[in-house]
Amino acid sequence: MERCSRAVREALPSHIHVTAQGADIEPLTRKERPSAPTRFGAAVPERRVGGRRVVPGGGQRRRPRTRTGGWRQNEVADEVLAEVARQAASRRQARDEARRHLAGRMRISRPKPPSWYLAWKELRQPARVVSVLIPSLAVAGLLALNLPFLRVQRVEVEGSPVVGRAQLLAEAGVVMGQSTLQVNTERLTASLLSQPWVQTASAAVRWPGTLVLTVTPMPPVLIYEQGKQEYLLAASGAVLGSVPSGPASAPLPVLQDLQRGSRPRAGQVALPSRLTSALAQLSSAFPAAYGVSVSRYLISAVGALEIQSSAGWTADLGPILTASQVANLGPKLEALRALAAKVNLKGPGIHTIYLEDPSQVVVNP
Repeated sequence: MERCSRAVREALPSHIHVTAQGADIEPLTRKERPSAPTRFGAAVPERRVGGRRVVPGGGQRRRPRTRTGGWRQNEVADEVLAEVARQAASRRQARDEARRHLAGRMRISRPKPPSWYLAWKELRQPARVVSVLIPSLAVAGLLALNLPFLRVQRVEVEGSPVVGRAQLLAEAGVVMGQSTLQVNTERLTASLLSQPWVQTASAAVRWPGTLVLTVTPMPPVLIYEQGKQEYLLAASGAVLGSVPSGPASAPLPVLQDLQRGSRPRAGQVALPSRLTSALAQLSSAFPAAYGVSVSRYLISAVGALEIQSSAGWTADLGPILTASQVANLGPKLEALRALAAKVNLKGPGIHTIYLEDPSQVVVNP
């Protein structure tokens, strides 16, 4: 800024100092302040009318004239102050521009983010997130467990179960109305596979409220005859149901039980699994080992097992009710094999062979 003239500096009040760098204004003290409006440096008497101060000359204040320039000097002083303010604003703007530069690049300030973003940024702290997330998940889980359309409303059974629907659901442990989120399909599958007549089984949930049970029964290996009723037995000794009236796809050995007992139900174990499997295997291996086939198995009223051959003779193997008696079936069949090497089992001269004691085989002609 150009230097101010001497007249301008003299026109300014004593507490304003103008230099080449700008103007410096000093505050007035209490003693330096005029006690009344002044005109040309002299105090103007004042009077009060009705409690109000009245200034001579129409009640209006006028700017004081100076001896060096009058109103012109005061206008120059105003221009000086405006120039000082402009320079201060320019320096402030330069400082702001310098702050926006970082590593030689212009750093553009971002707008202030919205309040919801600031709130979410506060919630991202791990402790706060956990404290809010865990109760939210608990409430959501309780609501999901109580939703009506997420409950077991229908059960579909696929395959060929040998038991009724109600019995199958009871054996599997199905709970109607239970939330599908709580259904343990692995436990249901294990419950079905634990049944003696089931070969394969699976359980699955079909959303939203359907449970699907797929069951495949074991194949029959023996025909169990009790009185006038005939049943199909699996290798586990479980009853698979009654013998169908149509022709059988493959001939099965027949076991006639003369013991008095209650009629077996479908899915119930009628014979020990070890005995049923042994009789089924013996029926297929008997012709090659002994030269004759098995016509029928018979369990007498006292619990003894008898084998009726196609040649007409009967082999009495003794009691077969306990597990130890079933385990002794092998030595008795070996004794019968040794007898077949000495005696022609195909001939008609044999009626009964007693094998209760494998060391003493008795042949009754």
